[in-house]
Amino acid sequence: MTHQCFYCSDVTEEKKIHIVTFQVTDTDRNEMLCDECYQEWLQGIKG
Repeated sequence: MTHQCFYCSDVTEEKKIHIVTFQVTDTDRNEMLCDECYQEWLQGIKG
C-alpha cells in the first residue's frame, strides 16, 4: 500500500510514512509525511 506525503506530495510505501499531528486553530489534524519531510519537520520543531 502507498500513501502521499502531505508536504511534498511524493508517493511512498506504508513502511516509510510518518503520521504527525498539526494543530489548526482549535482542532488537531493528522497528516502523513514521507521519511525526508518527517526529518525536516523534526529539525524544525527542535529549533
